[in-house]
Amino acid sequence: MLHLLKQRNSSDGGLSAFRLTAGFLHRELPVRIGQTVIGLKENPSPYDIRQVPQFKALMDNYTDDLSLLADRTPAPSTPATTEQFVDTLRRLKSRSKANMRLLAQGLRELSWAINSQDTRIVPSFLRPNTVRQRAQTCGGPHYYSSTLAYPDLSAPMAYLAPSGKMEMTDPAQWTQGSVQPDGEAKYQSFGAVPSVPQQWAPNKVCSEFCDEASCRNPRLWINDGTQQCAENQTRRFFDWLYSMNLGTQLLIEDHVAILDYGHNLVQIIQPLDIATRAAHDASQICERHYGFPAPVVKIIAPKSGVTTTYVPHHLYSMLFQLVKNALRATVEHHKNRRSAFPVIKLVMSSGDEDVSFKVSDEGGGIPLSQVDAIWSYLETTKGPADASEPLPSTIEKRNALGSITFMQRAIDLPLFGEGDGLPMVRQIARYFGGDLDLVSMEGVGTDAYLHLSRSRNAMEPGLNLHTLL
Repeated sequence: MLHLLKQRNSSDGGLSAFRLTAGFLHRELPVRIGQTVIGLKENPSPYDIRQVPQFKALMDNYTDDLSLLADRTPAPSTPATTEQFVDTLRRLKSRSKANMRLLAQGLRELSWAINSQDTRIVPSFLRPNTVRQRAQTCGGPHYYSSTLAYPDLSAPMAYLAPSGKMEMTDPAQWTQGSVQPDGEAKYQSFGAVPSVPQQWAPNKVCSEFCDEASCRNPRLWINDGTQQCAENQTRRFFDWLYSMNLGTQLLIEDHVAILDYGHNLVQIIQPLDIATRAAHDASQICERHYGFPAPVVKIIAPKSGVTTTYVPHHLYSMLFQLVKNALRATVEHHKNRRSAFPVIKLVMSSGDEDVSFKVSDEGGGIPLSQVDAIWSYLETTKGPADASEPLPSTIEKRNALGSITFMQRAIDLPLFGEGDGLPMVRQIARYFGGDLDLVSMEGVGTDAYLHLSRSRNAMEPGLNLHTLL
């Protein structure tokens, strides 16, 4: 990338130097976009997202992007074909805004469909009536071992099919069978075991397969372990989908930024400056929404001159979301006040490996049983997509991933119902080698810890689709 920047002012605008990396992009981008199309088509989630119009349109868009790259754009081997490839990258960069908007709309629509129990999207064994029926007919819902909570075998569960894929099954489709030898002590009391598929094994129930703390701790299950498993599998899929989109867009936008604007997306920044701006903009949105002064955001930075390497608008969008959430929680929890709200603290620290932020509020906290829902893409404070809403292709939408000028327009966002949301914030942090953690005390407040890795050698997270299918 440094070589591209140095050659940008050459007679051909850096296109000759760009050919060194253009060949890689020409091979890599179709693979990434193709994986995204396969992921949407195969749909590891138990919910039938292919019935959601926005996801159908999203798949069509990605298929067209793939065709544009693979079939209509020749390999950049000459100045003319290199220029054509650059134009294709610019088109893909512009289209990414529409794709991310469709994804956000699709998640809202999917959440609405699940809440309203749309029979086209929600399988029968995940509907409330089925859950209640299982609860009424099962004498003992779970058998607890020292390491695993084994679900009642009369309930749907995740299992390994002969193909090696994880699938959800309805026990009504099972046939009576004898207790398997290795499961006799654990399952004999339930009187029924699955004989289909043949490779089902007692140690491969959803609590182990999901590898999620909420699946391993039955106390956190909401009404039914199968629902929790379905939620976790859906979240893992959208984690993967967002990470795949993030990596693809970074490759495209970084190269376009160098050729068109003369700088990388990844820059040496002063995190405190970005944190100050994010806190200021979030406070203005809060004040505009409620009509009275927002709680004070106190910024604490023992080392104010710290620098690190990061994508500025991604750091801004993450801190903006965290402070915005803290402001809303504080005002809603102390809704009888119109002033003298508890102070929100934004603390920045720096070490040899990390630059970290802590956003602390006294907004009432979150019960333990609801902590896992924080990371759900299906929890939304906004209704389904309005049919009268303009299509993404006809109006420019604000999205942290789709625009390097996000910081100039975030101030126009509403207090909630738009923006990245905590699941996406965590995915951005993890993509760059960091993380986002929340510690909450019900009745008091929440501390959000955002960690940025200072390593310049952080590898891209594994994006293997086959781990989900």
